[in-house]
Parts: sequence; structure tokens; C-alpha cells
Amino acid sequence: MGVFMKVSEIFKSIEGEGIRMGQSAVFVRLHGCNLRCSYCDSMYAVEGPDFKLMSVGEVLAAVEAYRNESGVKCVTLTGGEPLIHEGVGELLTAFSEAGFEVNVETNGTVPCKWQLPGLFYTMDWKCKSSGMSARMKMENIISLGKNDVLKFVVGSVEDLQEAEGVVARLSLTSPDNMPHIFISPVWGELTNEEIVNWMVGSKVMSQNNARFQVQLHKIVWDPDMRGV
Repeated sequence: MGVFMKVSEIFKSIEGEGIRMGQSAVFVRLHGCNLRCSYCDSMYAVEGPDFKLMSVGEVLAAVEAYRNESGVKCVTLTGGEPLIHEGVGELLTAFSEAGFEVNVETNGTVPCKWQLPGLFYTMDWKCKSSGMSARMKMENIISLGKNDVLKFVVGSVEDLQEAEGVVARLSLTSPDNMPHIFISPVWGELTNEEIVNWMVGSKVMSQNNARFQVQLHKIVWDPDMRGV
């Protein structure tokens, strides 16, 4: 009997963040997470009964149906925390072998051990305001490569300072293999202007080409809307 995964939702939209921002993608949101962040915007995919059990083949078929309909070739695997699920390696391999570009959104607590054609990781370092900063593992950040993304969601000046320290340490440890660095606001906390002004004044962020971003999908649609 094959592995069945808890799937919260599968939908087509645009990438709201990162190096593929604005690009069409199919999102596969798995249910369940090993963290409880204070600002989580997808708790329906963390707790409760709102999921469907699906096999790897069923998930792949659902994603391929979107490609057949619209030509979309990018998949984002998100959660919850997708890398805690049994069968995730099989799912990622299936996506890769089917010719999809795959973005895995992960929270920094789980090793990114799968290296496959067309796959990259977007890792979210949880700063202090998330309540989960103590759970972060620097060795997972160090494993990221040039095609991967390291994201900081910040809700305070203290978070910005924490992000700066992590990037400074990473640039010393892996100077020739730095991931793309993005800074995002916690929705409704620090203003965009405050973050940008701080970034412009940070030598560490400038040296490592850190980029400011907002969650594009929360501007296009209602911030609380699902399936976008």
C-alpha cells in the first residue's frame, strides 16, 4: 500500500514572494506543522480536520491537470511544513521527473536533503516575534545553495537585527554559495518604509544583495482569502 499524504488544498495562482514572484504556479499545500508561529496565516493547514488523504500519484495527477489545461510548469510545495511528511521525497521526485520546476517552502527546522533537477528551497528563518526563533537550526541554513532562497519575516526592529546577524554569519561560513536573501514584513506590523530604510542603512544586507518584498497575493486579493 502506498503512502497517503494530508493535503489541505491544491490550486493555481501566482507566486506571491521570492524569485518567481508574479509567475503562475500550482500550489500543493500539505497539512501539519512542527511549529506554531504567532503570525501564521494558514492555521487551517496546521491544525484541525481540513485536509484530504491523497497518494503521490493522485497529487501528481491533480497538478498535471493544471499543466494540461493552462501550460503552467511551476509547482510550489508548501504547508504547514511539507518536509515533515512521510512520502515527501517520493512526491518531489515525481514532480521533478514529470518536468516541473519545484519550489519547496520550508521553515528552517528540517534538513533540505533532496537535490533534484528543477528543485529549489525557500527557507523561512523564524525571527523572535514568531515565537519560534529558538527552534531554528543554522546547519540547515548553511546547506542552502545559490539557487535557493532564505527569507526573513520581520515584525520588529529586533527581528531585523536578528536577520542581519544570521546573514552576516552565513556570509562568513558560505561566502561563495549564498542563497537569495529576502526580507518581508509581518502583515500589519512594521511599515514597508521602516523596513526599507533599515535595509538601506545595513552594510551586511547591501553586501549580500538582500531584497525587500511584500506578499503580492495579499495585495491582489483579500489578505485572508484562501486558494490564491
